[in-house]
Amino acid sequence: MSMLNAQQWHQGYFEMMLEGSKIAQLDADFVCYQQQGLTIPATISHTKVNNSYVVSPLTLITGYAQDEIPKVRFAALRWFSYQLVKIVEKPLQLAGVGTVQTLNNQCLSTNMYCQGWQTINLSKLRTQALETRSGHALLLRSLNAAQHSPIIERCEQDGWLAIVTRQVYLHTDWSAVVAGKDLKTDLRLLKQPQWTFKKLVTEQEIERAKVLYDALYLGKYSEHNIQFTLSFFRHGVQSGLLSLYGLFYQEEMLACVGMVIIDGDMTCPILGYDLQQPQKLGLYRRASAFTINYAQQHNLRFNMSSGAPWFKRNRKAKAEIEYSYVYCQHLSKPKQWVWKTFAWLTKHFYRPILEKQGL
Repeated sequence: MSMLNAQQWHQGYFEMMLEGSKIAQLDADFVCYQQQGLTIPATISHTKVNNSYVVSPLTLITGYAQDEIPKVRFAALRWFSYQLVKIVEKPLQLAGVGTVQTLNNQCLSTNMYCQGWQTINLSKLRTQALETRSGHALLLRSLNAAQHSPIIERCEQDGWLAIVTRQVYLHTDWSAVVAGKDLKTDLRLLKQPQWTFKKLVTEQEIERAKVLYDALYLGKYSEHNIQFTLSFFRHGVQSGLLSLYGLFYQEEMLACVGMVIIDGDMTCPILGYDLQQPQKLGLYRRASAFTINYAQQHNLRFNMSSGAPWFKRNRKAKAEIEYSYVYCQHLSKPKQWVWKTFAWLTKHFYRPILEKQGL
C-alpha cells in the first residue's frame, strides 16, 4: 500500500508531469496552486485535434463518446446519438470546450479528491486559477454524489454547471457488501496454486505491464483512452505514485493492475491482460478480483470507474452518475450559452441513456 500522503502524492505527481513525455497525445501546460494547505495540480489544454480526453472535454464528446455509442442497444437511439454528436461538435469547438483549465487534474480516467477538498474555499481557488488564465473555462472532473457531495454543493453555490460525463461503479462501504456467487467465485481464483500476484519492480516487468495495458485499452477498446508512456509507468512505480502488480502463472506474467490510493480512496487506472490467452483462464476476472480484494482488505473506498457495467454490478458495486463541473461565468455570453445548452443536453438526454441502458 502506498505510503505517500495526499500532499506528497500531488507534489510528486506535479513534478513528474513537468518532466514531460508521460502521456502521449496530451498537449497542455501544467501549473500548480496552493490553497488551504493543499497542493492542486492543474492542466491548461491547448488546441489540438484528439487531444487526450483527460485535458480536453471536446475529445471526450466527439472522439471517445463515438467509440461508446455502439454499446447502445437500440439502433434508432444509436443513430440519433451519432447525429447529436455531429450537431454539437462545431459549437463546442467555437465555445472553447477543447481548451479548458482543469483543476486537481491527475490525468487519470478517474480523478480523486483528498479530504481537504471537503472544506475547500472554491471561490478563492477559482479566483487564483483565473488570474493564471482568464480566457479558459474552469473544470473539475470525476465528481459523484456518493463520494463528493460537499464539493458538488460548493460548485453549485459558486455558479458552476453540472455536465454529466458517465456512470461509474463504487464500493464505498464494505460492511454493507454481501459477496454474491460471482464475487465468491472470483475470490476463489486468487487462492489457486501456480497463480500469484506480485509487485512489479524490474524494468522488464514494467515494460510487460505497459504492453498488456496498451493491447487492451488502446488496441481492443479505443485509441482515445489514455496513452501512458513507459516513462509514466517507470516513474510512477519508482516514486510510489502508482502501485503496479502483475499476475503470474508459472512465472509468466499474463495480466497487470496499477492502483492509485489517496486519502483512503482507490482507483485502478491501469489494467491489462494477454489477449492471446484463452478466455477460460479468466484473466480479467482474476485481475478485477485482486483489486476488489485489495480494497476490501485495506478498507479503501474503491471507484471502479466506468465500463463492464454488468460485470461490476454483479460484484455488488453501486452505480453513480459522474459529473464534470464547469465554471464559465467569466466568458462571453455566446460561449456561456453553449456550455449551458451542453449541460442541459447531458442532463436531459445523456443521463437517461446511461441509466436506462445500464452503461
